[in-house]
This record gives sequence, structure tokens and C-alpha cells, in this order.
Amino acid sequence: MIIIKLFLTASFLYLNLIYLQSDRQIIISKNYNNISIAFAIDNNYLYPFIVLMTSILYNSSPNTTYDFHIMIPFDFLNKNKKKIINLSKKFKNKKSIIKFHNLEDKYIGWSIYGNYTQTVYYRLSLSDIINDLDKIIYLDCDTIVHKDLTEFYNIDMGDYYYMGFPGHDMNYRVFNGTRNFINSGVMLINLKELRKINASSLFENYYYKNGTEKVDEYLINAIFYNKIKFLPFIYGIPDFEKGHFIIGSPIVFWNSLNGYCNGTQEEMIYASKNRVITHGAYKDIKWWSRDYNELTPIGKEWIYYASKSNAFKEICNQYKQYQNICKKLKK
Repeated sequence: MIIIKLFLTASFLYLNLIYLQSDRQIIISKNYNNISIAFAIDNNYLYPFIVLMTSILYNSSPNTTYDFHIMIPFDFLNKNKKKIINLSKKFKNKKSIIKFHNLEDKYIGWSIYGNYTQTVYYRLSLSDIINDLDKIIYLDCDTIVHKDLTEFYNIDMGDYYYMGFPGHDMNYRVFNGTRNFINSGVMLINLKELRKINASSLFENYYYKNGTEKVDEYLINAIFYNKIKFLPFIYGIPDFEKGHFIIGSPIVFWNSLNGYCNGTQEEMIYASKNRVITHGAYKDIKWWSRDYNELTPIGKEWIYYASKSNAFKEICNQYKQYQNICKKLKK
């Protein structure tokens, strides 16, 4: 019985992947924009990821297709893989393909703190596990996407390795006289250049020699301080009204950077009103709000995408202590 069950599960996943691949053959023959995005998730972050993926597909243009590269640990449940595959099918008019990358027990034993798990380091392995792409977008699961990502993906990286939103640590982090410091939650990554230098080995060597103060983010900035660049602020801007950044407004955040990044205060204000990606959207739901009316506009948008997913009833049950949020989801 166990063998039969395992066979049926494997067959389900295989057939679904064939379905997605077959669907992709049709896409290739047309004039589509193909965008690759990477994520790192575990079982605890399934629902935030589903909301994120929903926001991406919901806002994609008709001529955009997405490759979702999902990095998972050894214990990621097959039933959760099925939910992700079924979400792609729900948006069958929005073309996408799912690729799971099982990193097994990689980075077990590396230092973590707070709510982080070893999956936070998975992005350091992207240049190894994906060898057929020149670049890729990386998104944390607490983000949501408001618009199509074609323009983001097409940004010319030159010979920079990473591009990201200015990190809040940049006003006190100094690497070899520079204050370049990006947040690793929303990045454009130059896989081609990272492969040339065997970046994953550099990360490991640095970690075992020096350790890390702030998981993956510190390693990226400490090693490649002269090969990182800031993204336009519309990509990765936080929810200023409430959140773990405790920064109050675009102006307050801008002032906290002490002039260490390029761009202007006006550009930061513009980005807050014309977002493409918001970082930290899920935290409004998770940590602070108990009532729908307490949510920020970004929090309410997160709820909206949850209601458009294939798991909104489960998400509602996940937050059943938030009664008014659940009622809103069920409408």
C-alpha cells in the first residue's frame, strides 16, 4: 500500500510537471517575455509564498511567462508541492512553469537567529543549482508584486553581481571604506558572473573563516561590496505605514540612509506611490493586525491576493484568531 501511494504521488508530480512543460512548448513558439524568479521556502512559509505567487500571476501581462525556481529543504511535503502546482493551473491563462530544487540538508549548522531557518542561505547557491540562466530575480516570501516584472528583469546589470533595495544597515556598515549595503529580500542576481568566480565557494570560505552577523545578507554585502548596486526604489520598497522597519514614512526612511545611496528623496516618495514590489507585506498580517480595519493598504492588498489564490480557506483558518480578516476573505 505504501509503495502504491508513493508511486501515485510521484506520478502526480511527474505528470503535472509534464503538463507545465508541455504548455511551455506552446509558449516558446510565440513572442513571450520569459522571466525567471527564485524563491526559498519551507513548510512554514507555504501560505505567504502562495499569496506572493498569486500576486505575480495576477499582475502578469498577457505576453509574459514565468519560470518559478523554488528552493526547498529535504522535508518539504509533497502535498505542499501539489498546492503550488495547482495554483499555477488555477491561473491557466497566465503561463508559468514550476521547478523545485531540493537542497536537502545544505547549510544545516550555519548560524541563524530570530525566525530564520537555514533556507535563508539557499539564495547563495543559485549560481550552482541553476546553470542555464544568465540572471534571475530573487524574492523573499514576505513580498507581494503589484505589476508585471518584465521591466525589472530587463534591467542591465553590467558586471555587477547583485542589485537590491538599500539595506537599512547601510548607515553603519562599512566594507573597505564603502557603505554599499543592499537588502537581500528583493534582488536581481547576475548568475553568469557569479559562476565565473565560483561564488558559492567564496561564501563558504568566508563563513567558515569569519562567520556572519546577519545570515545571507551580511555575506553578500561583505564579500561583494564593490559589485553590488542599488535598484530603483520601486523594487523592494517597504510598507512605510506599519512594519518591522519602524521607519514611519518614505522621508523618514530616506533620512535614515544619511545620503549613502544614489537616488533622491523625491524618487523614494514616488516609489511609495508607484510600487512594483513591496517587501514586508506579510508581516503586517502576521505580527500586528488583529482586525481587517487595522491593516495598512498593503496589508489589505495581501488579503486580496490571498482571496484570489487556491488556498484562501486554509489561509483563513491559519489566521482564524483574526475574525474580521477571515470574514473579509470569505466574502
